[in-house]
Amino acid sequence: MVLMVAGSLLLIATAVGVFVTTWATGRIARMNAAAVFISLLFWGWLWGIWGMLLGIPINVVVKVVSEHVEQLLPVAELLDE
Repeated sequence: MVLMVAGSLLLIATAVGVFVTTWATGRIARMNAAAVFISLLFWGWLWGIWGMLLGIPINVVVKVVSEHVEQLLPVAELLDE
């Protein structure tokens, strides 16, 4: 019974972390949901849990900087909704 409860909690936390957080972050930062998801995968692969925590702020900083630098406008368009 304990394993079933722990497994279901892990499943729910994973679903919320992957889908709901990605969607909400994309809506708040006005970023492409696919770019947010790919960013989470990349930074999570590179740095593990710390990468998943820091990946979205890094992505937002990249988007803001690329919006203000003319040569990086294609990157900003890629990350935009």
